[in-house]
Amino acid sequence: MRWWIFVLLISGIAAAATNFPSVTAAHVSTTETATAGHWRRLSEPHALAPCRGAIYYEFGLPNGSRAHLVVVDVRGGNWRIRPAVSEPTTQPTSVQATQAHAGAATNGGYFNLHDGGHSTSYVFLDGKMVADPTTNTALLQNPKLKPFLERILNRSEVRFMRTANGKTAIEITRHETPVPAGMHLVDSLQAGPQLLPTVEAVDEAFIRTSPQGEDVDSISARKQKARTAFGVTNDGYALMLCVAGEGQDPESSGITLEELAALLRRLGCVQALNLDGGASTTMYVKLADAAGSEAAGKVVCGKNPETLVKSVLLLEPSGRL
Repeated sequence: MRWWIFVLLISGIAAAATNFPSVTAAHVSTTETATAGHWRRLSEPHALAPCRGAIYYEFGLPNGSRAHLVVVDVRGGNWRIRPAVSEPTTQPTSVQATQAHAGAATNGGYFNLHDGGHSTSYVFLDGKMVADPTTNTALLQNPKLKPFLERILNRSEVRFMRTANGKTAIEITRHETPVPAGMHLVDSLQAGPQLLPTVEAVDEAFIRTSPQGEDVDSISARKQKARTAFGVTNDGYALMLCVAGEGQDPESSGITLEELAALLRRLGCVQALNLDGGASTTMYVKLADAAGSEAAGKVVCGKNPETLVKSVLLLEPSGRL
C-alpha cells in the first residue's frame, strides 16, 4: 500500500472518544491570528451538530484574511465525508448541504460558468461516476486547452475508499492512478492542484505556457485569492479549509497557492488538495448551541448572494448512510 493512503477504522466499532479540545458554542474569536502551528493550538473550537467528532474554528492570518476550518476525527465513525453534484444545474453550497442534512460543507470541483455548469472535474459517488468531464464539449473543444487536455483530465482528486474488512482510506492522487489492490472506490472528487507534499500547479497545467508562448495562470495561483482546500493528517484527521478573499470578507484579500500549502502544513496536513476557489469559495456549518443541541446552519465564508456551484464536499452524520 502506498504510504500516503491513510487507513482509518470507522465501521464495525463503537464511536471512539474524540481527542479534541473542549469546545464552546457561543462567540467565535475574531482576534486570534494563526501565524504558525498545529490546528490543536487554535483556541475557541466550536462543536458541529448533530454529533461529536467534528469542530469548527475561525482565525485570522498575518495579512488580515479570515480562515475557516473544520476538523473531523474520521476514526470516530460519527461522520462521512463525501462529494455531491447538483443536477440539472448549479446551486448554492448551503442548499446542497441543507438537502443532505450536512454538518458542514464547502464548494467542490471545477465547472463551466455557463450551460448549466457542466463539470470539468470527475466525481464518483457510491462507486458510480456522477460527473464526467469527457462529456464536456466546451472543455474538449477549447483550442487553447487541447495541448493540455491529457494533464487536465488527469488532475488530482481526493478518494474515499474501503477495504474488504471495513476500513476506510483517504487518498489524494492523480485521477488515472490505479485504485490500490484490496481497495474499493466509494467516492471521489477531482479538483487540483495537489498542494501537499508539493504544489503541482505546473504539472497539472493550472500554470502553463501556450504553444504561442503565452503564460497562463488559470487560478491566479501566484496572487492572493479566496481559496478552498481539503487535507489529511497522519493521525486520522481530515481538514476542510476556506480562506476568504475580496467580496467574502471586508478585511480579507485571500492567499496564494503556495501560502495555502504552507498553512495546511502548519495545521498538520501531510497531504492536501486545492478545490475550486475565488468566487466559488464557500463554507457552511451547523454549530451546536450552548446546550449541545443542533443550531441553524449558516454560511461562515462566502459571497452574498451565495455563489452557485456544481459540486460540493459534504460532512454528513454517518447515521444517515
